[in-house]
Amino acid sequence: MSARTTQVDDLRLVAQPSAVPCTELFVRLILTDWSLLSMLDQVTATTSRLVGDIVDQSPKSAPAFLTVRLQIRGEVLVIEIEDDLIAPDPPRTAPGERIGVEPTRRGRVTWCEMPLPTGLSAGQVRLPRRQDRRTLVDEPVSGEPVAADPEVLERLLNRLSGWSG
Repeated sequence: MSARTTQVDDLRLVAQPSAVPCTELFVRLILTDWSLLSMLDQVTATTSRLVGDIVDQSPKSAPAFLTVRLQIRGEVLVIEIEDDLIAPDPPRTAPGERIGVEPTRRGRVTWCEMPLPTGLSAGQVRLPRRQDRRTLVDEPVSGEPVAADPEVLERLLNRLSGWSG
């Protein structure tokens, strides 16, 4: 098994209640990019639980910062949640999880390893092909309306409506 990381993506958040749904959207985006949707439920549940624990422990007057990081390494997907909480409670775990906590100068990193689907290693995971970003300044205005996926917008609006109030 190779311990070399072949892909990593992360997201920095403030430990507020909105961090949990932002984490869920981030996980969906990254696992879609990596063609690992078969792991979506498990990875979403774990990251949401770990981020939720940090949000619950974070002081409301001065919330902590956290970074959600997903990596593909060897034959596992690694979830890392880095936070800057002072003397946090240990993370809640689910049965069978391979989870650990490492202290850092400013807090801790909680990690959880999940095996990739059977027969798949990091080198075989199809990674996204990202093109160079184009700026709108250099592009002529075509007059064509910009369309968005109505299902995605509806889910996003439904989720956002749950945050208010």
